[in-house]
Amino acid sequence: MRINVTMIVFLTMSLSLSEALEAGVDNADIVDKNKLNQLFNINYQGDLYSGYLKADAQGTTQFYYLFYPAANDSLKKPIILWLNGGPGCSSIQGAFNENGPFVFKAGTSEFELNKYSWTNFANMIYLESPISVGFSYGPQVEQSDESTAKYNLQALLDFFNKFPEYKTLPLFLAGESFGGVYVPTLTIEIIDYNSKQSAESRINLQGLAIGNGCTDPTECTHAAWQFQVHVFHQVGRHNFISEELYEKVRSVEKQCVEVKTDICRQISQEVEEQITGKDQKIKANQYNMYGACYTYTPEGSKMASRSHGLMSYTEDADIPACADIQGLYHHLRSNQVRDLLHIKPESAEWEVCSKKFVDYKENPKGSYYLYEEILKHQIKVLIYSGDVDGVVPVTGTMYWLNKLQKELSLLTLNPWRPWFVPGKRDVDGNQNAGYVVDLDGLTFMTIRNAGHMVPLDKREEAEIFMAKFVKHELFP
Repeated sequence: MRINVTMIVFLTMSLSLSEALEAGVDNADIVDKNKLNQLFNINYQGDLYSGYLKADAQGTTQFYYLFYPAANDSLKKPIILWLNGGPGCSSIQGAFNENGPFVFKAGTSEFELNKYSWTNFANMIYLESPISVGFSYGPQVEQSDESTAKYNLQALLDFFNKFPEYKTLPLFLAGESFGGVYVPTLTIEIIDYNSKQSAESRINLQGLAIGNGCTDPTECTHAAWQFQVHVFHQVGRHNFISEELYEKVRSVEKQCVEVKTDICRQISQEVEEQITGKDQKIKANQYNMYGACYTYTPEGSKMASRSHGLMSYTEDADIPACADIQGLYHHLRSNQVRDLLHIKPESAEWEVCSKKFVDYKENPKGSYYLYEEILKHQIKVLIYSGDVDGVVPVTGTMYWLNKLQKELSLLTLNPWRPWFVPGKRDVDGNQNAGYVVDLDGLTFMTIRNAGHMVPLDKREEAEIFMAKFVKHELFP
């Protein structure tokens, strides 16, 4: 029996096209896998979509996104929308440095496949926001935490217009750092949006997960930045400063949280000097207190000189101090990669943290005040914290969680206890990965020896806890 090869090819192409049309996939944004593997020197076999989402009704504001469908059975897996922080830092960090299917080897421009990718259990969307971040663009207007939430909601709705078959799937919002503001504010926008929609038109929001997130007014606000009480507790407890200086911190912290006097500024300076020397030339990575400090700075860029605490967006620098960004700049400033990822001419040259804001208004209340509403709507919450982060440290997270539990009278469902990763050899047993406590509607966990970017420092642990979270599984 003779086989008509041409007919088989035609039928195969027709079937693929019909499947794509039935699924509603936007093939204009699909990335050429062969070119991607050639440029990045990897063997990635999944799909990747790269393009823009309308972040306002007029379509003049365009937010850049990356979308990785889950490795298998994508329409049976939940969606995770990932937001990095700043304000003004690119979520491509999350994709290429943390939990995407291919990531950079530390300190290099070389990719490697990530066996702990979150695409193992979810469909991953990475969104660059607000306006002027990464490849996203739009009118140069004043922005705020509240406007960013509205932009992000519109971008999410446009994503579901492009990929309608994903709209009914469970959605989880996740992020880190200033994502601790982006994620709760977007959650409230979705709650408000859903309240005005019919059941079949609502976004199927199930939960939010935030790592080392800016939350309380005492953490990442302008007022807090001048006397970083939680950072000082973190470095004091880890003996990065003398016991004498730590005693000074404790003696003035109550007054310095309220009013920033000369003694507060003096003590802040002393903390900096004890960590990095009087001339501040000793490198100390505030994002992982026990990690290496990377100092690669590409041409035309400037690294933040502040050695400790959160980088302010008013600083004349586009790179956070000690950040490992060599691979990001090497690839994302390449014209070949811009072509591969369908980057429009309107998009500026990529930088990890935008300095192009006309103005950005941070809410002095942070996002703490939103949690009562979020929990009331039974949105599942996971707060996780790398325990050696010196930027938004675990000390601050535990402070506001304790306050929240008291104010809302949240029951402790399961007490503080260790959690673990399964031993890789029989002799290892179950390895301590941190600690976890379950409150009514909220789980808090620490990740041992992880810094500000948990999925960068502890990829296996991050995959374990996030997969459990989206599957609604409790920790032992």
